[in-house]
Amino acid sequence: MSDKAKIYAEGLSRLVQIPTVTGVDRKSFAAFRKELAAQFPGVYSACEVIMPGGEESDAIMFKWKGRSSSRPLVLMAHQDVVPAEGKWKYPPFSGTVADGKVWGRGSMDCKNTLYCTIRSVEELIGEGFTPEQDVYLCYSDNEETSGHGATYCRDWLTAHGVKPAVAIDEGGAIVQEAFPGMTKPFAMVGIIEKGYCDVKFVARSKGGHSSSPPKNTPFARLARFVDYCERHTVFKPRMTPAALAMLKGLSSGLTGVLAFVTKHADFFKPVIVKVLPKLTPFGAALLGTTMTFTMAQGSGAPNVIPQEASMTANLRFAPGDDSKLCLEKLRTIAARFDIETHPMECREASPMVDVESADFKYFVDTVLRVFPDCGAAPYLIFGGTDCRTMQTITPCAIRCTPCKLDPQQLAAMHAADENIDVSSVVGGVNFFKTYLKGYK
Repeated sequence: MSDKAKIYAEGLSRLVQIPTVTGVDRKSFAAFRKELAAQFPGVYSACEVIMPGGEESDAIMFKWKGRSSSRPLVLMAHQDVVPAEGKWKYPPFSGTVADGKVWGRGSMDCKNTLYCTIRSVEELIGEGFTPEQDVYLCYSDNEETSGHGATYCRDWLTAHGVKPAVAIDEGGAIVQEAFPGMTKPFAMVGIIEKGYCDVKFVARSKGGHSSSPPKNTPFARLARFVDYCERHTVFKPRMTPAALAMLKGLSSGLTGVLAFVTKHADFFKPVIVKVLPKLTPFGAALLGTTMTFTMAQGSGAPNVIPQEASMTANLRFAPGDDSKLCLEKLRTIAARFDIETHPMECREASPMVDVESADFKYFVDTVLRVFPDCGAAPYLIFGGTDCRTMQTITPCAIRCTPCKLDPQQLAAMHAADENIDVSSVVGGVNFFKTYLKGYK
């Protein structure tokens, strides 16, 4: 491991060691800021330090003044992490450096993004570099719970008349086997996020003792409803512009029939839409709105029939699928089983970034220049990021941290044994330094 890699590994490790679990202890976020100040004195000296939410939030921003304010750039990440559960190879907040990796909760989601962005600015300041445009580092404190940290950052920018030309956040990465049959790693550059909704389905009854149960109890009706949704295509799959751009972008990393079909995905739309969702859950998620049941509640005792039982489902709306129409369809199906439908948190899919824009192309070109062994493709993000908030004030909201991840590392997101290669962190810092130097 080179001296630079050792410095990066130790720096990220120290950030991982601070348990900034969302909403658990604000003292951890204060400790995190103290660690940032210790590691990045140049940033704290040369940049304006901003707490956009005041006393209500631990979100933090840094303004690095450029030669011009005409095309501000926003680099985003979040400080918070999800709880660490399960059995880990190394303690989840140890930040252990072993096997060429940094291990621990947040090492890959997404303290690596935070580290790569702020480290790149620190080094460029040390080199005497002045950016062509103003640069803002925006680090929220509650992304994992869809909190207001990113909103505070956006609102501060709006209040100060800042209209970012580009915002870059977590989302995609450089992944191996981005699609079956891939011949090289691909940077999956996020251009859009699916919509989101939690829906509670409620079945009611008169209750009673379990020793003499009637038919058609609440859980029986809920079970039939869940079974129906599992066995039927509730939401029709289709080829969206984002999915089409993604498939065509991936074609250069494929061979044979797959390369031909994805390259000419316009022509093969009907076949792809019919076959791909049946082959893999990824295909179903790429081409349509998805729903999965995640929670259940009933009576408080094992021998009591519940007067009210419920199941909660999480929906991810495909771009172009109207949430109201999707929910109305679910409400109609649920009513057949005498079940009520109660939507909770809900949002539509985000706007799609223009993949033909100069700003998007500059990002992709920089990826290919820094990582010549990789490809790059637009990416339809199934999950959510803070970037959807920033996208309300910028035309180009890119979701991608160009760090290389293998399948195990991707599977460890929000799970045990989260880790990232030190070499990936080195590559990430190199990318952001290169990007900042060329951003005009």
